[in-house]
Amino acid sequence: MKPQRALVVHCNAIVAALSLAASLPAAGAASRSPCTPRPAEGGVASQAADAASIRLDAAHPTALADWDARSWQRHRVWIALDVGNDGDAPAQARPEMVVDARADGLAAEVLVAPTMLVAPHAHATQRLSVYVPDDSKTLGVRLLAAAPVPPVVATFALQCSDGRFDVGETAPAIVPALDEAVKTWFNGFVDPLSDPKAALETVRALSSGAQDASDVVWTMRGLMQSVNDDHGFIVGPGEQPPARRTLATRAPEFDFTPDGIAIVRLHAVDTRADAAALAWAASLHDGIADLAARHPHAWIVDLRDHDGDSPWPSLAGLSTLLDGPAVGATVSRRGSRPWIVDRGVVRFAGEPALIDLQPPPEPTFRGPVAVLTGPDTRNAGEDVTVAFRGRAHTRFFGAKTAGFPILGVVVHRLADGTTLGVLETRDADRTGVVQREPLEPDTVLTDAAARAALPPEVVEWVLEERAAAPAVR
Repeated sequence: MKPQRALVVHCNAIVAALSLAASLPAAGAASRSPCTPRPAEGGVASQAADAASIRLDAAHPTALADWDARSWQRHRVWIALDVGNDGDAPAQARPEMVVDARADGLAAEVLVAPTMLVAPHAHATQRLSVYVPDDSKTLGVRLLAAAPVPPVVATFALQCSDGRFDVGETAPAIVPALDEAVKTWFNGFVDPLSDPKAALETVRALSSGAQDASDVVWTMRGLMQSVNDDHGFIVGPGEQPPARRTLATRAPEFDFTPDGIAIVRLHAVDTRADAAALAWAASLHDGIADLAARHPHAWIVDLRDHDGDSPWPSLAGLSTLLDGPAVGATVSRRGSRPWIVDRGVVRFAGEPALIDLQPPPEPTFRGPVAVLTGPDTRNAGEDVTVAFRGRAHTRFFGAKTAGFPILGVVVHRLADGTTLGVLETRDADRTGVVQREPLEPDTVLTDAAARAALPPEVVEWVLEERAAAPAVR
């Protein structure tokens, strides 16, 4: 998907979502009981002949338990997954529920579960939930491990609904919780949907036979996956939301080449404490001011290692290079909030300052700026990259960014205790282009050049750009 200039409002989806409770037929009293899985016949073979367990190791980082699902058609199935780590190192395993698995790895339906982190010589459990459509032949659990792979063994305990459910039929008691989750997501999700009605039909199908909060969780996970929402999340009552990365603040680095090129390198910064974030921003601003006093011909801003929960300290410190004041915006279903960056002050247009470094008057640099990005350009690093987009005499080098807009995810606590994270905002650059993908550089560097402290292609461009526009400063 290419960046888009307008935020498309999917009103039809909202209207449909608001009527979800009325559109779900009610079922009678629902119950469940243990069901014994049988190995699939004629489908993809399970790793174990009895399909009762899965084992992963370095030689087998992926494994499947595949069961005959013909007697489960139109039933809801709950799978209790127990993963044991027999190794001396932590294990990461990602479960997937697959309906009608194929030999090429594809399936009629795949529902991806959150990755399980299992400590050495320990166990972790996860509850999976799925509705088996009436034409399904097999249902299985596929487990994928992240390298390195210590020995991991997974076992299963299955329950099936005692009765059958038509598509969209669900237990009456769960409808309010499902309705709240669906409306919250549809009313907040920022990206346009190509087919909102299809998204709602996905909800109807996945919620069939739903009886409790875990079924709502799995319905919403399936909805997000169906529309490629890789940023939202949902966890049931009492479960912990995805943990954010722990950041260790590193001071910015500054350099000046014999060619008159100023270089600033930004690393990770923990912005949770206001005083520490303000001090970091001031150190960035002061370092840039010291280099600016040497009258550089061009600048290189290295964001390849820049990460942070908030972009505002970075933008305040870089203000003299951004050539604002308008350098981007936060866009949502409710509109746009322009970012204003001017002389050490960062704010949304018409709102109080978020950061104010209170520097003395300083000239803005309008000459060449090269921006370096890579897969470790994350969160605040991506916001800063967007702020440089559309600036004159600016070019981007390296590799595409991580593509995870942590600031855009708004966390909602629903009435039943479920936690739902909805991607409600995206960045837009100063020209109005909304960024919905990892940011691609103008010039992709080779792996060796991308790892170099000062890639020669970058130096060559800034010198050529400076020679072509010597009056720009």
